[in-house]
Amino acid sequence: MSSVKKFSHPMLSRTVADIFEQLEHKITPGSTYGQLFYSTSLAFTDPNTTQEKNILVKLCGYGSAITALIESHVYLVSGRLIPLNTKSTPVFHYDSNTIIDLGESAKFTQSLCDKATVIGLGIVVSKKEINGQESSSGSTTPILQVVLQHTDYDPLAKAQVQFQTIYNIGSRKNLANTFGLFQLGREIMISGNIVGYAEENFMWIVSSHPVISQALVNHLNRATKLNHTLGALAFNLGLNPEPSALDPTPVTETASDNYYQTVASTSGKKRTKKAILADAKKALKQ
Repeated sequence: MSSVKKFSHPMLSRTVADIFEQLEHKITPGSTYGQLFYSTSLAFTDPNTTQEKNILVKLCGYGSAITALIESHVYLVSGRLIPLNTKSTPVFHYDSNTIIDLGESAKFTQSLCDKATVIGLGIVVSKKEINGQESSSGSTTPILQVVLQHTDYDPLAKAQVQFQTIYNIGSRKNLANTFGLFQLGREIMISGNIVGYAEENFMWIVSSHPVISQALVNHLNRATKLNHTLGALAFNLGLNPEPSALDPTPVTETASDNYYQTVASTSGKKRTKKAILADAKKALKQ
């Protein structure tokens, strides 16, 4: 058995996917489960043309014919994005347990543009400052462009693969002070929205939200463990780990209605218009 530690620096994602086409599934003969494939896209607003731009994506998930997605339907999907920085179509590996069917594509009127979110954990391999978009006053603000290298297991290749993603860190007051966190070789977690695609090197571009250094995460974990240890030690010594002034005042239990008993279940068959009208009339009489 190999003793080499395998790192996992995934690119987690969530998006609203319109199923264009059901592709060929890979189900082993005699089995009811296998890999299911679909054609969809990730849409964003092109900063150069301000028009919507769609990049073709292959949606892949594990399931059966019963759980298969339906063509011309829109779904909320979450999982792992594995774009290999090559001419091959990027693959989105979705989690079949978190799928939400949002209905038929023809009846879905909301825009799917700029809806793809990302939480990326990776190693900083390069960084540089670039000029951002011009404001109404004609001034530009600097943007720190960081490239993270991700490492994840690819179910299709059945091997661990590496790929890179561009993250744009804005110079807003709450983000400008984070520029110093981005040291080459440092492990960083960034969340944001997909806002572009660099076709020359086949890399997704993400506009970041607040940044978390993995070193900070480790520090917080150690602090949490220390607090738990001190609390357990105080308990064993018969001490009160919290100030007495903060002790909660005993509350007398009183009978109350169970709110959740009044909430209709969202599972099962979709409610009909007749049932909705009947419930509405009943509510007016109460």
